[in-house]
Formats: sequence, structure tokens, C-alpha cells
Amino acid sequence: MSEYSRPNDKIQAGFALHIGKLLTQYRNLTSNLLPSEKYDATLTVCALQALLTNCTELMASMKKKEKKENCQFWHEPITHIPRHWGIRTSFVKDTCLDEQLTYDIFITHLRNALSHPTAPDKDPHYPSTGYTTIPDDTGIITRFRFIDSPWVDRGKLLYRYSSKIEENVKRSLHSYRHANQRCRPQANHLEIRKDANEYKIYQGDQIYIPVFIAELPLSALTDMAIELANHIAQPVQDNWDGVTIRQLVA
Repeated sequence: MSEYSRPNDKIQAGFALHIGKLLTQYRNLTSNLLPSEKYDATLTVCALQALLTNCTELMASMKKKEKKENCQFWHEPITHIPRHWGIRTSFVKDTCLDEQLTYDIFITHLRNALSHPTAPDKDPHYPSTGYTTIPDDTGIITRFRFIDSPWVDRGKLLYRYSSKIEENVKRSLHSYRHANQRCRPQANHLEIRKDANEYKIYQGDQIYIPVFIAELPLSALTDMAIELANHIAQPVQDNWDGVTIRQLVA
């Protein structure tokens, strides 16, 4: 494996470039194998985790650069017709976290979920942050489910959202409303009720838990990882203008 390019951001960009080429190379080399003989699900998750953790600072600097150039790609809303990386609104199965889902927010939710492999069913059934695989009828992994649930830890509501002390929950609700008064109008329709000797936050008749849930076919997840790698790899070019995205990963 060749040494990563330098200086600084080019090291991470070179890392992303190699990941994109690795995924593409594996896809080509295993095209004649049976689905049961492939390990593309494992490879894709490993590659995506590496991209989103090792290249966080690079992505942040690229966003700042794009903002200066009036190129707001990261903050564009996702639609039902895929415009970037194949991402579309149909991948999102549930969300009450954001009023407008952008590429930046979508990627952040996936990054949070990828840090915690989890089981699809937990007791109690509060959705915990994490990801899980969904096999087809033959047992082959064909889909991934991603959950970003910041109020829940290991299936239980965090203490500040479920407490015997009403004042604790009041402070949490006040902070949530203040932080999300613009992007989450539903925050104003929440109230505190006593439930099983503990105070919890309700919306209507249901306990309110902000959560993001997405499901992606493995093929779409791999395509997204390759395109994301290609995007992050752009600084390897000595003459890159900071905006134009070239196809560096074949």
C-alpha cells in the first residue's frame, strides 16, 4: 500500500481514496462469487466507519471551504430523487429529530449509529442508538438499519428524561425546547407527566423520544460509501479548487 499524501489534510484524503478503491476493487474481484461467499457487508461497514471517524476533521474543513465558495452541498435538503451519493428520503423510516433532513445531518446520524452494533429487539423497547443487519430469506445480509436515539442508553431512557424528580425533567425539556425552537416546532407541544412513579416527557398519549431511523440496502450503502470516499478524497489533487468534485474512484 502506498504512503498517504502529505501535508495534513492530504493524509486523510489519501486514506479516503484508498477506501474507495478498496471497495471498488473488492466488488470487481468478487463479481463471480455466490452471495454466500462474499463479505461485502462486513467490508462496507468497516470502510464507512473508518471514513466517518478518521476523516471527521477533513469533512469539517471541506464544509467551511464550500461555505466560503457559496457551495452549500452539505446543507442541501435530501429529496425522494437521489442527487448525491444515491441518498433519498425513502431510506428514512422515521425521524422527529430535524425539520429538514440534509446530507450533513444524514451522514451525522449514520456516524452515530455505526459506533454501536446492536440487537434489533430490546426490552424495554425504547430505540437505542446503533445499527443492525437485516438478512433476506436465505440468511444473506441485504439491508442495514441505523438508529440515532440520543435520549436512550441500552434500551432505557436517560435519567434526565425519566426521573422521580420532576424538576430534573423540567430542566431537560426546557433545554430541549430552547435548543430546537426553530428546527423542531413539535418541541413546543411536549409536556411532562408522571408515569409509573417517574416523570417523563410526552407528546399526546405517547412518551416522546427523538429518534432517527434509516434503512439502506447493502448495495446502496456500498455505493454511498464509495461516493463519500471519492468526495473526501478530492484534496489529494494539487490543483483542486475546493469545489469541483472529480471522479477519482473508478
